Amino acid sequence: MHTLLTRQGGRRLAGWVGPERRTRLSSPNACPGTEGVLVRFLLRVNEVYRSQRKRLVMKSDVLMTWLAELDIRLGAVMEKWGLFCLRVGVGVVYFWFGILKPFGLSPADDMVLRTTYWIPIPHFLVVLGIWEMAIGICFVFPQLLRAGIILLFLHLPGTLLPFLLLPQETFQTFPYVLTLEGQYIVKNVVLAAAGLVIGGAIRHRLLGFSRFAPDEFNSLIHLAQWTTASPGVVLAQEGHKPERLFLIHTGLVSIRRGEEDVAQMGPGRFVGEMSFMTGGTASASVRVLESARLMYWDQHELTHLLGKDAKLQHAFFASVNLDLVEKLQIKH
Repeated sequence: MHTLLTRQGGRRLAGWVGPERRTRLSSPNACPGTEGVLVRFLLRVNEVYRSQRKRLVMKSDVLMTWLAELDIRLGAVMEKWGLFCLRVGVGVVYFWFGILKPFGLSPADDMVLRTTYWIPIPHFLVVLGIWEMAIGICFVFPQLLRAGIILLFLHLPGTLLPFLLLPQETFQTFPYVLTLEGQYIVKNVVLAAAGLVIGGAIRHRLLGFSRFAPDEFNSLIHLAQWTTASPGVVLAQEGHKPERLFLIHTGLVSIRRGEEDVAQMGPGRFVGEMSFMTGGTASASVRVLESARLMYWDQHELTHLLGKDAKLQHAFFASVNLDLVEKLQIKH
């Protein structure tokens, strides 16, 4: 309480005592007696308080700067290695669990046998162990990842069978108190979520410029809609503003300016990108020559989407630039 009153007194005193008057009051002969001692004491307290507060602010700024840099550095490390660690971690877990089954060493062997008795496959436990080892190997080696994702999601429904066939062993109190075996099975939900994350990060093997497009371009592909266009369908009309931006997945289209066919385009090419970027009308007509499978985005929705995400915007314009460069190279 005394310290609080002293600080408040120092602040109030500093408010009505100016710099010149403060200097005079701090002199030993300025205010003789008890009152002068108290005034000089409060002034000293105020000076110490201001000095300490400034020092704390400086230390706080240094700490916040250091924490911000640490946050950036840790984020970079996690972004670089996070997906790799998740992929290898899932692979190791599946290979470890799988290799125990053919040797009868898995603690889950008995439950597996009692829930798969109806499957007419001899030595099914060995088959299941090999299956899980295959999942693990596929996750460890990126070249096999697509196969691993398929095997994982074919395997997961079978892991939930004990909840249906052996509820008395998976629940202490149905449906919310699990036994140890039930908790062991529920962890597969995490593995399924990990599979979704890893599968969503796979780069797609599209033809054309997209092989070199930024990784974020995959996100745009995932947000696209799909359609099939028969020969003769017009994707863009010269002099009109297209409502959609197309990306050719398969098929062939022709580009006509006026009455003259000027070029043809195949898989991996944008249709309507210049109109989207400039906001103007199409400079040429685009007609499907061979049945085409197309990805497309509504131009208004795409504009809104790119405005919300700087990374997607950068990926889109970088991809369009790559497309335009290759078109110019083909033209010349």
